[in-house]
Amino acid sequence: MNPASYPGNMGELEFVEAYARSAVRKPQMAADAALGRLVFAEAGDRAILAGLIGQELAEACRRLVAVWGALSDRRYAVARSLLRPLPGAAEWRVFIQQAATFTPEQTIRELSLDGDALEWARALRAQPDLDELTGLVAAAETGNPMLLIPGLDRRQVPDQCWLAGIDAGGESVASSFGAGESDATTLADITADLCGIARGFLMSYVDARRTAGRRP
Repeated sequence: MNPASYPGNMGELEFVEAYARSAVRKPQMAADAALGRLVFAEAGDRAILAGLIGQELAEACRRLVAVWGALSDRRYAVARSLLRPLPGAAEWRVFIQQAATFTPEQTIRELSLDGDALEWARALRAQPDLDELTGLVAAAETGNPMLLIPGLDRRQVPDQCWLAGIDAGGESVASSFGAGESDATTLADITADLCGIARGFLMSYVDARRTAGRRP
């Protein structure tokens, strides 16, 4: 793939860095913005904002799997792999199995990264219960998921959000998560963690490419 094939006529490495600094970081920034507004919103709006944070978490999961796949399979340029459609629940399941069993040292070998990526591999290994996010990823994968919040009116404080859609096989997919302020904070924290790990892995790759061949 020639440089002109990447958005903005960027080169391969320039595109990867831009992806790390913007596409990967976007879910974290959006989740933080929603969380900041949630504190001052009324009950119904707080539930919707919690739902938006859940949607951003689903994207953060899929971006991390995309980064993992791009770095672990170097048959193709990393930038080219990142241009593919975001992975779904099947790829997420494979990823979390590896994340739960690989040591941090095995992870950086799997991704062909230098030792400076070890802190991000450790952060990934420390993430608890990633399998609990599978339903959220599956719902997001439907392509046009809808956010549903039962009992959303001024007389009732909603306690659950649902992300729902129809998958490629025509089956209904739905995943629920808490709609409270503490739930939203937890979701935003996980989003930030996953975005940070994906960005750390990619920037380790970029830094290694840029310093390759230089004398220490």
